[in-house]
Amino acid sequence: MQSPPDNLDAHALGRAAPEKGLAREACPYAEGTQARERWLSGYDEAVAAGVAPVTGGLKREPGR
Repeated sequence: MQSPPDNLDAHALGRAAPEKGLAREACPYAEGTQARERWLSGYDEAVAAGVAPVTGGLKREPGR
């Protein structure tokens, strides 16, 4: 899997991920990169704000 382009806001993408059906472990960025840390912090921020986390990678029907 290729990482998304660097010009995307990784934090905002991570924050939107649980609502789009992505689990925390489905982070598209490689380990050890700043983009990964930003994506994960965005994801954790969304969950802390009350968004239900997704488990197991992807929901069957993302966004529903």
